[in-house]
Amino acid sequence: MPLSTARKFNRRPAANVTAVDEELFENAKSYSTFDVTLKGPGSGRVSHDSVVYKSGRLVEETVVAPEQVRYYRWRHLAKKLVSAKSVKLAKGRSYLLVTDAWSAGHFHWFMEVLPKMLLIEPRASEFVLLLPDTPYVRTIGIESLDILGIKFSDIVWMRDDEFYKVPDLHYVTRIAAPGQVNDDLMQELNRRFRGDQGPGTKRYYISRSEARIRKVLNEVELEPVLRAFGFETVRPESLSLREQIDLFAECETLIGIHGAGLTNCLFMPPGGSVVELRKREPNYGYWHLADSVGLKYYYYHGEPDSELSLIGSGCNLTIPIDDFRQTILEPYF
Repeated sequence: MPLSTARKFNRRPAANVTAVDEELFENAKSYSTFDVTLKGPGSGRVSHDSVVYKSGRLVEETVVAPEQVRYYRWRHLAKKLVSAKSVKLAKGRSYLLVTDAWSAGHFHWFMEVLPKMLLIEPRASEFVLLLPDTPYVRTIGIESLDILGIKFSDIVWMRDDEFYKVPDLHYVTRIAAPGQVNDDLMQELNRRFRGDQGPGTKRYYISRSEARIRKVLNEVELEPVLRAFGFETVRPESLSLREQIDLFAECETLIGIHGAGLTNCLFMPPGGSVVELRKREPNYGYWHLADSVGLKYYYYHGEPDSELSLIGSGCNLTIPIDDFRQTILEPYF
């Protein structure tokens, strides 16, 4: 029996979409999630980035991006066999994998890992959970499980310099393609994190001034304009998860450049608004997330400082202040 069956989801258009930009959203207005199953049991080897090998062969569905399959099939395996310490996990226990190579980041943890946790929750106590040993997962990741009350029998922390022999391995298959979500699961996360908190009243702007990439280059000029419209600047990366949830559960309108901080719209009350500062390119993740939990999604295309995509390694943006005020702040907020 699948943990979840495939479903089709239709997205509401961006609230301020223009005719010239419709093509950016056209291919993502409708999509289907996957049948989600619990694979296993079976023996296998698992690397720190949650890639599975069985009998020396790569299990391709555990690789997050198709273009990475070739690397993981040969080079990654050879590297682990030669340089990593081989670690045998104890027999007599069932081990569970729900992560992938991108899971140790805020967006992917909440969009992809925690929805799998919800699906396996009724059986969580049967399994030892395999998790990548990263600062993010040890802090925010574990705190999220504590808040949700999802308890596994134990945790094995997978290190980059070790290669694990797992005698009784299970893994949960993908729920959807990267950047896509199952709305029912995201709404369940929203309810459980927010609890019985009421409507939001606050307006927040998320600053990435301390980040290495994906920054608003003229933030010093932008912030006074935002303050005039009632926006307060916040930096959620310095907060515990509980503090982030409490902060954004009070939020009615959220503005921020494409980046992990926008993931916190998951904690906002339905009916609010999210404005993503972005580059003019296909970019769907925060649109899907916002719409899945009942938020209006707006976007604004800033001026990039390079030809790099804003997604991933990323460029930076300059926001033309007068145009942003006239096209976003004044008509909508």
